[in-house]
Amino acid sequence: MPQQTYVFSAELVGFQGVRRTVTVHDDLTLVDLHYALQSAFGWDDDHLYSFWLGGTFWGAEDGHYMHPFHAASTEPRGKSACARLDELDLREGQQIAYVFDFGQEWRVGLTLKEKRPADGRAVARCIEKVGAAPPQYARC
Repeated sequence: MPQQTYVFSAELVGFQGVRRTVTVHDDLTLVDLHYALQSAFGWDDDHLYSFWLGGTFWGAEDGHYMHPFHAASTEPRGKSACARLDELDLREGQQIAYVFDFGQEWRVGLTLKEKRPADGRAVARCIEKVGAAPPQYARC
């Protein structure tokens, strides 16, 4: 099958009108999607994160994928975000919950908007920014 690009809409929960559209090639991983989201929202990559493929924050464990370090340190071992997108059976319209920084708990609601043929551009990138993202850390 030819390589595809997944187009995700990412809405920052609790901040009306703050959303990003990111694209990620299907042979990349949830870790790569995480990095695309970090870049799109202007966050530093210094915290744990998780994805829930069922679309519910802190939802069912069977669809829970986490930071590789965190996955290796849980008992029983968790599912690592090193999972390739093309192996996750994602479908257009699917809702995915993403939490970054368990202390600040930045919540992002993801929707897989479409799958389209890869066009040779960057493998993971932000293609649209709407609204100003708040700073990662509250100022004192």
